[in-house]
Amino acid sequence: MRSSRLFRRIAAGLCAATMLCGGMAAAAAAPALPAAPAAAETTNASPSDAELKAAFSKFTVTYDEETGGWDLSSPQEQASMAKKSCGLYPYMFVQDDGIAFNMILTYAGSKKLDIKTVNVTADDNMYTFTCDEEYGGYDQDLGCWFDLELFQLSDDEISWLSEWLNAKSVTAVFVGRNGTTQSYALTKENRTAIQEMVTAYNLMLSSTVEQCDSILTSLAK
Repeated sequence: MRSSRLFRRIAAGLCAATMLCGGMAAAAAAPALPAAPAAAETTNASPSDAELKAAFSKFTVTYDEETGGWDLSSPQEQASMAKKSCGLYPYMFVQDDGIAFNMILTYAGSKKLDIKTVNVTADDNMYTFTCDEEYGGYDQDLGCWFDLELFQLSDDEISWLSEWLNAKSVTAVFVGRNGTTQSYALTKENRTAIQEMVTAYNLMLSSTVEQCDSILTSLAK
């Protein structure tokens, strides 16, 4: 049975997270952070500092002095953009009062495409990202058209990513406002990036703010 799940777009206008790859730069709004989820109050044993450092070391960690938070992004995303490839990559913004788990949907290609929706099919399940703002253009350095959207995922939506990871095939169809479409099959690297971010997120929920702060500070660039 095929089901469709609608993801909500992140609210704009609070603080900016900048993503760079070669000549491509895009400003994306970061959200007001939710309180730590109830899952953080479980009785699971807290991860060790070594476990957290091993998980966080897989990402590019940067500290934003203006917001007092950390950006955690996957190096696979940067490599994907450098190859002019589409991608669905997770991104976290962490502050003392909460964690925002986001998904960046990036189109890159030879034709202009202003994203209207992104339909992700994982085996028999379909997930629809409806985009309500446009950001894109032609990147001279990379020599391609691009567009991207940033979504904040709820706790339930984060758990649905396991369905992507367990699916035999995952395909995203970028649909432009002018009807242009582009298909993208998640690569092994893209799946790995999602798995690593979900793993780190779950470890954070079982740790303390002080423990994470110390390790993220040591890794921040």
